[in-house]
Amino acid sequence: MDNWRTFLVPVTCSRASMEAVQVAASLAKARRAQVVLVHVIEVRRSLPLNAELDAETRRGEQVIQRAEAAAAAAGCPSARGILVQAREAGPALLEEARDRNADVIILGLPPFEGEDRPFALGRTAEFLLRHAPCEVWLIRRPMRDIPDPGGFETP
Repeated sequence: MDNWRTFLVPVTCSRASMEAVQVAASLAKARRAQVVLVHVIEVRRSLPLNAELDAETRRGEQVIQRAEAAAAAAGCPSARGILVQAREAGPALLEEARDRNADVIILGLPPFEGEDRPFALGRTAEFLLRHAPCEVWLIRRPMRDIPDPGGFETP
């Protein structure tokens, strides 16, 4: 545990993603470790991988700026963001984790939705859990934070 030097955090515009940034930043601050924030733009197969995706790039840069600000607010002003274009987020994040010798990937997941697969993680999380060369931590808000379908909050 004491030898965590690099935390990789996939970032999106979700609240769960920003919570993962805060966790990583807090841990990095205490250990004088580095935080790498990665936003992946998934490019449709009908386009070349290096296609100019201006709107997605602008959104990705905004997400990275927001994540860097969240990391700074949590005491880690040295967190740096990376924007990547790839076919799928999972393999791109795996490559970044390997390239940067990440010790931990911290992935924020949205709250549970629906009854059909209440413990579904999503394809990116499942891919990272199967293939990551390092620890993978998943952060998901507890069920009590999710409004009851009948409109009542759970205790």
